[in-house]
Amino acid sequence: MNYQPLIPDRPPLAGNVELIFLLEGYRPEHSRERLVPNGRMNLVIELDGRVRYVFDNETGAPRQECRHAWLSGVHSRFLTIGETTPENRLVAVQFAPGGSMPFTHRRADDFCDAVVEGTSVFGESVLSLRRELLGLDDPAAILARVGQWLTARHDASYETPRDVQLGLERVLESPGVVRWTEFVEAEVSVSYKHFVELFHKHVGPSPKTLQRILRFSQVFEGVQGKQKVNWAEVSQALGYSDQAHFIREFREFSGYRPAEFHHESHDRLNFFPEEDASPD
Repeated sequence: MNYQPLIPDRPPLAGNVELIFLLEGYRPEHSRERLVPNGRMNLVIELDGRVRYVFDNETGAPRQECRHAWLSGVHSRFLTIGETTPENRLVAVQFAPGGSMPFTHRRADDFCDAVVEGTSVFGESVLSLRRELLGLDDPAAILARVGQWLTARHDASYETPRDVQLGLERVLESPGVVRWTEFVEAEVSVSYKHFVELFHKHVGPSPKTLQRILRFSQVFEGVQGKQKVNWAEVSQALGYSDQAHFIREFREFSGYRPAEFHHESHDRLNFFPEEDASPD
């Protein structure tokens, strides 16, 4: 598998786009993957001509086709995707929380818990970009071209306002300890109601929902490299009120109970093969 990442370090991408990556030659043994929420929005452009699917979490039946380019919003439940096929080749953009609007020119909550066609957001320009990328072989050139396209779309009038940015900085740093009412009273120049509305507009979920997602995403960081996991210690370290609370959150976000979850260390912290764990 060839995984080529690019972390933008200059404006206007830095701070808004966390990662642009090219993935090719990915040959998994499984046909579906479970994508656990991590609070990020992603643009995916396939470069292999293959169709991907989003599956119904309850029935397992395909409910959506993904072709050419698609945008996946911030999800509050796991997403089942596939069919994963040999010789995958795609490029993806991972937006930072609150970083999508300058490029989509749309409210972030328009895409919560949804996967939408790229053309419905970016118009024909995303298909023109795809055609250009298909003509490039050098990974560095592909990543650079995506960065150029994003830069050309950037509109500073959609940048995240300071009050929301302060909230994001706080919750990204310590998702388990933010008390939003106190934070707004002490740090923010608008009312709590208006702050929540701005948060929905620029980030997608509510502050409390994003906080829950970000805290839960730390679970998988904490079990990296461990052969045996003490889930009681993990839940306590992340500040869950009790084990029952942790189990409810684990099941809601991932579809698994902690005891059902089989972890293998890898770089894609929120992707898990369906066959490697017992679904709920």
